[in-house]
Amino acid sequence: MTEPDPNDAWQEAPRPNSRSLAAWLVGINVAVFLGEILVRKYTRWPLTHWCALGVSGIRSGYLWQFLTYQFLHGGILHLVLNCWGLYVFGQGIEDRLGRFRFLKLYLFSGIVGGFVQVTCALLAPNLFGSAVVGASAGVFGLVAAYAALFPERQLTLLLFFVIPVTLRAKTMLLWGVILALGGALFPFDHVAHAAHLGGMLGGLLYLNLMRGKGPRA
Repeated sequence: MTEPDPNDAWQEAPRPNSRSLAAWLVGINVAVFLGEILVRKYTRWPLTHWCALGVSGIRSGYLWQFLTYQFLHGGILHLVLNCWGLYVFGQGIEDRLGRFRFLKLYLFSGIVGGFVQVTCALLAPNLFGSAVVGASAGVFGLVAAYAALFPERQLTLLLFFVIPVTLRAKTMLLWGVILALGGALFPFDHVAHAAHLGGMLGGLLYLNLMRGKGPRA
């Protein structure tokens, strides 16, 4: 594992021995998911209409959807994958940047990803018009930021949850961009690939905007 440069402006004091903010965000996502189940089972409240991200909602002035959609999920597998990515990449970024910067990067990436998704939906409603939920735009922002901060770090991932694959963080980001771009240009599933691309853009944009502003920004 590569040690951080002590002269790097991003480096802050080590995180105290308490539960990380990444872990708290995982817990919040799980709690919201359980709340979704209860709301849909026991009430008629239109959760998707108000809180999922969609063109109709934004046109109606529901700008909070850029934030709320990030905490909703379409199923248990969707939730587990996003929480795994949030925890694995979030902890490394949180340790490097500090809690507040990590949180801003994560939410900013989700917002940028949502903006890209909505823009694509306005341009091509037949391809991108469905309402979107999930933390994946923010998670892809963490992936991009992780690759930018630790480009040579070796990571071992399980392909199809079975096959171990080891690659550098910068290579992982490259494959992420290729897959998301391919999915956005040639949609064949119900995955919000445009939001993933936007999330990666948001993560890199945040680092570039904040770089040089000192460790307390």
